[in-house]
Amino acid sequence: MGTPRLVPRTLQRRAAISLLLLAGLWLRLFFVHRHAFVAGDSMLYQEIADNWLRAHVYGLSTNGDPRATLIRLPGYPLVLVGLAVIFDPHGRWPLGSLQSFVPVLYMQVIVDLVTCMLVGSLARRLFGVRAGMVALALAALCPFTANYTAVPLTETFALFTIVAALWAVQRWRDRPSVPLLVLCAAALSFGILLRPDQALLVLTLLPLFVRGRQWRPALLCLVLVALPFVPWTIRNAVTFHVFQPLAPRLANDPGDAVPRGFQRYFRTFAVDFSSTEDGYWAYPESPVDPHSLPVRAFDAAPGDPSAADLLHEAAAYSSVQPRLDAQFGTLADDRAREFPLRTYVGLPVLRLINMLLHPRVEMLPVDDRWWQYSLHRTATVFAYAYGALNLLLLCAACAGLPRAWRLAPAITGTMCAYMLLRCLLLATLDNAEQRYTLEFIPLWIVLASAALTRRRGAAHEQPLS
Repeated sequence: MGTPRLVPRTLQRRAAISLLLLAGLWLRLFFVHRHAFVAGDSMLYQEIADNWLRAHVYGLSTNGDPRATLIRLPGYPLVLVGLAVIFDPHGRWPLGSLQSFVPVLYMQVIVDLVTCMLVGSLARRLFGVRAGMVALALAALCPFTANYTAVPLTETFALFTIVAALWAVQRWRDRPSVPLLVLCAAALSFGILLRPDQALLVLTLLPLFVRGRQWRPALLCLVLVALPFVPWTIRNAVTFHVFQPLAPRLANDPGDAVPRGFQRYFRTFAVDFSSTEDGYWAYPESPVDPHSLPVRAFDAAPGDPSAADLLHEAAAYSSVQPRLDAQFGTLADDRAREFPLRTYVGLPVLRLINMLLHPRVEMLPVDDRWWQYSLHRTATVFAYAYGALNLLLLCAACAGLPRAWRLAPAITGTMCAYMLLRCLLLATLDNAEQRYTLEFIPLWIVLASAALTRRRGAAHEQPLS
């Protein structure tokens, strides 16, 4: 009697999955067609890809001539090169135009939908079919990740590699096989090629490949992950005479002038994304308006040079001036001595909280100072609603953590360890950007699915797909 009822339920489930994926597709196409956005890093990646493809130089253009660079790993430029070969072999689309990024935007839509399916599959295997359906629904309808499919940046592919690696290692723990180990290693390696901070996921995942005292799978996975970085490291050693297996922390080529003094000064006051955009990104190429920075940026010790005067003087230049940068460094040291607790504890914690809870509207037509209600009322209300939705998802993840830990301690512990390590890393950054915590969203969704379903996961339940 059970079999006749099983078929309709399976068909209903598949119909629900199809509807959710269609809704997810519509949401992502809405962002692509209505809110596509070309960021500064998008053009940088495209410039590297174009020089790599046309001039066979992995680099940036200086006065029309390609110059080798190592400021970005080759993961995303490789994607752009592949799509350019297929869709624009003759280079007819102007570089930097939105039209030239259309293929990658549509590819990101597809990749993100695959990520949604993997999120649902992972939740199903951990917590049961209903959790899988809830996770798929949350992932498909999540506006934060869907928004980034409309921006040519690494985030969409990075989310895919995180979820794919977790999915593969979870399957491997159930039934070890070489293809699953290779799949996990490929996801981890490509994730690092996109963003070097994804190496943190390797540290947290490798212990899951250890069975008893057998370390061979973990070592094999590590070797496979490291292989693509051998030619990259050799290339950097030959070209730049430096040992650089990843990308430099400050995104600078050897010999480039870096405003370290200003960056240290920035670290003594910055919290919000608006300060990052108005100050950190602008300096030294563009003038920094002192009025755009918070008041605490100018509370210096007696006798220190005025930060406002230094910013005013620096506005006359468009490059790093060693004398001014040294004065910024002196000012930063004095401020750190004057306010040590704020500089080394309070501000890093606030920057991290800001990255976690800040409304994720940075890629939408919403003013960076969205909280100024008198200037843009609709945008303020929308931003608060977006922030509340983000907070609600985080709370649901926290609520699901105890049940997730009980049902799947290994994978749950890995996800928590990754998020903890990433939070510690983000607390060391000067610039608060909420996109740096976007990698947590799929993990929050998996944990939230454990909170939003009551039935205990069972091995005999029907698969999600």
